[in-house]
Amino acid sequence: MTDPLSVHWRQPPLEAIAVDDTHALMTERTLNELAEYSATIPTGAYHGKMWRRAVYAEGRPPQDIVGWLLCWYGPHDDPRKCSINYREVLLA
Repeated sequence: MTDPLSVHWRQPPLEAIAVDDTHALMTERTLNELAEYSATIPTGAYHGKMWRRAVYAEGRPPQDIVGWLLCWYGPHDDPRKCSINYREVLLA
């Protein structure tokens, strides 16, 4: 991340996560290094900022986490905005 705001954001190095068109492969330690935003999204949007979001079982209480999503801000057609991208997390 090159944005000046990134000095205040902690996340694992990109090399610790393998991402394809549908999944993000990482260790549990790497997953735990990501900030959790399961009900909101982080402020200070800039390209490359990553976080994790819980996936809950349908019709179940919020504590029933069945998986995780890797989320990140990426480029957008409008240079004043960021896209929000996500992949299902697979733990290695």
